Amino acid sequence: MPHIVIIGDRDSGKTTFLALLYAAQVKSGATRADDFRFHVDLASMEEISEVFQQLMSGSFPDSAAKEGISDINFHVGYRRSRLGILSRRRSKAWSPDTSASLHFVLLRNLDAEMSRFRSGSSLANVNLRDVLESDAMVILVDSTRLAVVGEENPHGTMTNYDGAVESLLTALQRSRARGDPKRFHPIFLFSKFDSVNKKALRRAKIEDVPPGVRETTLRAAYARALLDTNLPKTIAKITNREVQGVRFAPPSYFFSRVATEAATENLRDRVRLLRGDDGGWELDYSADEYLALLERLRTIATEAGD
Repeated sequence: MPHIVIIGDRDSGKTTFLALLYAAQVKSGATRADDFRFHVDLASMEEISEVFQQLMSGSFPDSAAKEGISDINFHVGYRRSRLGILSRRRSKAWSPDTSASLHFVLLRNLDAEMSRFRSGSSLANVNLRDVLESDAMVILVDSTRLAVVGEENPHGTMTNYDGAVESLLTALQRSRARGDPKRFHPIFLFSKFDSVNKKALRRAKIEDVPPGVRETTLRAAYARALLDTNLPKTIAKITNREVQGVRFAPPSYFFSRVATEAATENLRDRVRLLRGDDGGWELDYSADEYLALLERLRTIATEAGD
């Protein structure tokens, strides 16, 4: 079972990310005609269901819900190995050899955890081995913190976060034997991209809307225009061809949005819900991004030999 570490700066949306990944699976596996099925380990069902229900009630996860999730297992299955979730072609038979189990480990306070690690202490909330022996890492990039020229960013810069991510990647690199054939898969997810400051995009000389999930080359260039400025140490570490001890696969890039109703004097921002095709309510979010991410994770699981 591949291990996937989720990291992000404080309040970058790590728990919301897991809830939206769960929501994508719920939506995709809702009918018998779908190409996709999933289930969650019983031990994690209560926590992830609570976070999902908070979103469905219009609220982002509260602190208690966030603390309740440190790791979770998703088990997914597909009809045919060559037909992904986004494919319009369907196969009638379920194929057992296309199932995959995904173990997610959530590293909550990366900066504090890396300070502990540098001082020789174990990580506080997760098993260090799960992190250092992981197959992939989802690196959340809080889009509201992207650098803007000529004005102070009210949310702060990403300098400390960049250094912490680089330190974690260095620790992972040193833990691997030289010549280890196992590839490590970095995945960048830009959270809150619907709230990005347009001046940050102008600074990077890119359009307001990223290229589609299938336009991988254009999407990589779009993401790199932001990462080269905001996470220079991290992207340099991952793209360094001379790195010893770990082989980095080409990074994948995803852009997350969750539509909200504007805050009023007495109410905070609320998650927007839409009427689905079946008449029920569903989240207004970037579902295609999460479905494409699930396809990417399935590929990683296949390579890991799950």
